[in-house]
Amino acid sequence: MPALPAEDASTEDHAIYKKWVADEKKVRSYLMASISNAMQVQHDGMRDSRVILHHLRELYEENSRNAELYCTKMVEGSSVNDHVLKMINAIERLEARQHSGC
Repeated sequence: MPALPAEDASTEDHAIYKKWVADEKKVRSYLMASISNAMQVQHDGMRDSRVILHHLRELYEENSRNAELYCTKMVEGSSVNDHVLKMINAIERLEARQHSGC
């Protein structure tokens, strides 16, 4: 977010700021229209669209990471031992990602 230009700032600085504000309102409107009412309420107080996007990315990245674990199914006729090892590896990868911030 650009800083509010001082009154004596150039016309160009004021124009850049006004364009940013207009673009921000448009992006925020599109974001809010694309999410559920409950999510809108949750994100309504956030200061700008960048913060909303960051929060949504964190929320859905975590869900997609966990989906790998929840969607892993044992193939019929396969070894239980192999499946358990696969699940353990998936859990370890999730934990490593969580600790590394990825």
